[in-house]
Amino acid sequence: MQQLSTLATEAARPVGGPAGKARRRALVAGIAGNVLEWYDFGVYGFLAATLGRHFFPSTDQYAALLATFGVFGVGFVARPVGSVVLGRIADIKGRKSVLTLTVMLMAMSTVAIGLLPSYASIGLWAPVMLVVARFVQGFSAGGEWGSASTFLYEWAGKGRQGFVGAFQQSTIGAGLLLAAAVAGLLSVVLSPTDMSNWGWRIPFLLGAILGPVGAFMRRNVDESPDFEKSGASEAPAMPTATFVRRVIQTFAFGVFWGGGAYMVLVYMASFAHTYASIGHVQALWSSSLALFIFAVFSPVMGAVSDRIGRKPLVIVSCLLFAFAAYPAYGLLLGRPSLVSLMLVQGLMALAYTLFTGPGPALVSEMFPTRVRATGVSIGIGLSAVMGGFAPMIATWLIRNTGNPQSAGWLLSGFAAISFVAILTIPASRRA
Repeated sequence: MQQLSTLATEAARPVGGPAGKARRRALVAGIAGNVLEWYDFGVYGFLAATLGRHFFPSTDQYAALLATFGVFGVGFVARPVGSVVLGRIADIKGRKSVLTLTVMLMAMSTVAIGLLPSYASIGLWAPVMLVVARFVQGFSAGGEWGSASTFLYEWAGKGRQGFVGAFQQSTIGAGLLLAAAVAGLLSVVLSPTDMSNWGWRIPFLLGAILGPVGAFMRRNVDESPDFEKSGASEAPAMPTATFVRRVIQTFAFGVFWGGGAYMVLVYMASFAHTYASIGHVQALWSSSLALFIFAVFSPVMGAVSDRIGRKPLVIVSCLLFAFAAYPAYGLLLGRPSLVSLMLVQGLMALAYTLFTGPGPALVSEMFPTRVRATGVSIGIGLSAVMGGFAPMIATWLIRNTGNPQSAGWLLSGFAAISFVAILTIPASRRA
């Protein structure tokens, strides 16, 4: 709430931009809708172990978990599809219409997961329908990411794009935090039997309430002022070759973005429970702490980037993960406890915000207004595929190497790829 208050205050300042009241309404609608969107998308990850038992019954714990995270990744395969389709619509018809559509698509597919019968009831159709619902979630998220980033960036006002743009990341963290908190609370309130039998459905069914609220808020705000101005220009938005090159750079830059998000903020709970024998509820609360840090400090780092530039913070984050991820996993496995988990995951989340705070503004500044939503959506949507399959790849690595710490190498590899990419991205006025 403190962050929302700060954002409203910043947005109301009439510094070279749209009227304060219209800006405030647009930004609050954008970030509130994003919270609801990513609550729906993230709850699957926090209930992966339970879903595995219902939709992929197996006597092999690893096989069930691998299959569950495989479906988790299906949502990310769908994201590039949503990025191309919805990103283009956002550049032609406007950001507002796409953002209203995405939050409703996400809500409907999330509720569908909560209503699905189990494998024991309908056999193979259960995982098939789960895959379909997860695909629709991914399609929606693909359009949401780029459209929300550009919407916030374009409403921010000069000199505050890093700070305001970072709320796109902060609200992802808030949505995932809400998902983790709901899953954790239900795990405490309900018995293990009740949670496994029917309690897991509750977080998904909440989408029936949250989705329409987000859609109503977004439908009743003004369109991005930059988008409205760009419609009057007849000049080419960007040469095709330059656009393709920028999309490729955005994709490579986003590899650590997507992979880091789910390795640090979501997968860590399942990892700690499975390989460090830390209680499932305790692991969820540690993830909640990490998400809180992520949500709070992303705008802080975005504001810093408005003053010192985007690239220095991003480079530091990549180097920290490239060299420290493997030892961090070793610390957790060597001293498995809730304190160790919270220390490792909390510090990782803080280091990650050095990347995510400046990130939305950095990629938005790579494209002109008329192709911004398309370019950002496609680049980040493609890189998100890496993030979606990161838990599955990590699980496969661990099983085939016999070394749980190998998950750290995967995270280091993601950081190294993005480090190389950022060196090729030309400096913007704030990069």
